[in-house]
Amino acid sequence: MLVKVKVSSLVLDYDLYPREDVQSYNVSAIVEALNAGVALPPIVVDKKSKRVVDGFHRIKAYQRKYGPNVKIPCIMKEYTSEAEMFLDAMRLNSCHGRALSVYDRVRCISRAEALKMDVTSVASALNMTVETLNRFKSERLGYFHSQPVALKRTTMHLSGEELTEEQVSYNRQAGGMASTFYINQLIKMLESESIELNNEKVVKGLKRLYDLLGKVLGPIAV
Repeated sequence: MLVKVKVSSLVLDYDLYPREDVQSYNVSAIVEALNAGVALPPIVVDKKSKRVVDGFHRIKAYQRKYGPNVKIPCIMKEYTSEAEMFLDAMRLNSCHGRALSVYDRVRCISRAEALKMDVTSVASALNMTVETLNRFKSERLGYFHSQPVALKRTTMHLSGEELTEEQVSYNRQAGGMASTFYINQLIKMLESESIELNNEKVVKGLKRLYDLLGKVLGPIAV
């Protein structure tokens, strides 16, 4: 059912969102498309809860250009369960727009695990094989209070383990590169004398790092 709905009445539930976050540059590109007169595809919305199933970036673009009271075209759908709604969200986000990253897919697999969804259906919605999905599960899922947690590349060595609260918090903030990337960056800054030693925060951080290395690796000879 296609209807016009006020943007402010729609709910952006990030537990339902297959992506890690909304990209500002993508929103800007959509605003530019609106300025050029492009008609955007309608937003897909759960009729009962008014939660957005597909169209987070478009919602943000409409809000930025027209404000919260603009009415926009929406397809109102009825879902029988949370799992069915999330399956549709994965399918729709996989077939258009910015491609889902590996971490996005792992987050989807984690959420699907929590919802006890059928593996074959999830793999199909994410445009991947069941074999690849199972590999992601074994390599990129940790657990917190026995609930699955999607791991970034920096923390994927913790796969299969029960995580601490501190590890879950770090994983949420971590970048997407392997840990050796960040270690080597710091080594190169130090070796090339390119580090900002006149910055008090940098020096304080290095001293903190020195103390932590001593705890992790044992006494460090100077």
